Amino acid sequence: MLPCPPVKTRRLTLAAAFAAPLLAALLAPARVPVTRADVPPILLPPHRDTTVSIESEPAPLLQPGRPGPADAERVSREKFAREQYELGRALEAQRVPAAAIAAYRNAVRNDPKLLDAHYRMGLLYTAVGQHRAAVSEYAAEVTLDPGNRVAARALGLALASDGDTANAVRQLELLTRRGAKDAASWKALGFAYGLARRPADSERALRHALSLDARDAGTWRDLGLVLSLLGRAPEAREAYRRSARLAPRDGSASLNAGNLEAREGRWPAALADYREAVSRDSTLAPAYAGQIKALVALGRSGEVGAIYRRWLAVRPDSPEARIEAIRYFSARDRDDIALELARDGVRANPASGEAHVALGMALDATGDAAGMLTELRRAEKLLRQPEQRDRLRATIASLRAQAPDSLRAVYTADSLAHEVPGAARRDATPGTAPPGGAAADSVSRR
Repeated sequence: MLPCPPVKTRRLTLAAAFAAPLLAALLAPARVPVTRADVPPILLPPHRDTTVSIESEPAPLLQPGRPGPADAERVSREKFAREQYELGRALEAQRVPAAAIAAYRNAVRNDPKLLDAHYRMGLLYTAVGQHRAAVSEYAAEVTLDPGNRVAARALGLALASDGDTANAVRQLELLTRRGAKDAASWKALGFAYGLARRPADSERALRHALSLDARDAGTWRDLGLVLSLLGRAPEAREAYRRSARLAPRDGSASLNAGNLEAREGRWPAALADYREAVSRDSTLAPAYAGQIKALVALGRSGEVGAIYRRWLAVRPDSPEARIEAIRYFSARDRDDIALELARDGVRANPASGEAHVALGMALDATGDAAGMLTELRRAEKLLRQPEQRDRLRATIASLRAQAPDSLRAVYTADSLAHEVPGAARRDATPGTAPPGGAAADSVSRR
């Protein structure tokens, strides 16, 4: 969470008491379903459909020069596999990764020798951070096509990202031995060395890659990171500057430079670098977060709100940023702005359970307990993961248990509407003190 200046003591709210653990679960990256992702896929041919007729078909009459049934079935399956592969490419272009993976999976089941499908699945798994599944797919591709250096390099990178740095280094060292002039493999090896906490070897590999291709901005950026970890800040800054010059529309080098300055407590320089990163790539979320951190460190918290607004304007689908913004404005007694931002999130994505949780937080801050419960119940229906829904129900139960007498009718109505066992009877009992005792009843809403 980003730091916020101290605020006056307020009542216990959903945002303060229960949102942090709930949102930690709700904001976890969505995962593409994986089945036994750590085991290479078993490529079985599809079963014949036996539901059409219980009678066997008559044996075909073979004619000289005509293909037999087995050959015809093989050709048919290969054609279907190619169609499924093309469907996967189309779905991938439409940014529907789960459906694309399903199509590619159908393709390789029908034609186990089909090239590129496993590699495409590996890319999709990599994009959503499922590196173990990506390793299985890249390995399958390399098995089918041992000469595919791109897939072999991707396998090494996926191994490194999955934490298996020893095998990643072996894989990529083998590639560099077989292709000493392959700059991309040396760059990947430098990345793997870095994750293996071998910065000196990482620097050596990256400098070798630059000797082969001095205009690769990504390699200069990675070298800057290694040099910063080695405590050689001036050299790291120069590497970041060279990367930025080579890639004018890439903000990652400026972002890394800002992180370097922030670690050294050079907040004005860090703020300048973060702003440069956003000017190059307006969707770079960490650069907005970095600006906020720098402004707070510089004592300029009043400027933070504008950063949140710009951030949400370009990334309206970022529930984490929206929740941070709601917390920021609510802490400054600007619940009206917090509520406005929360409603914007629901308008931008009405099917997002996280957006409705954020709106519930904002409504709670304004004292609208009934509205808060309505939004949390909507979120409960929209959240995809069972553990998310369970956490949300537990949050509602905790809020009910700590509610003052003045809100008992609201929670009674919610309990009746959602059939919470025993809760309606408990809430409706006259004269029952709230769980917090008399002190709980004295808590007032603004």
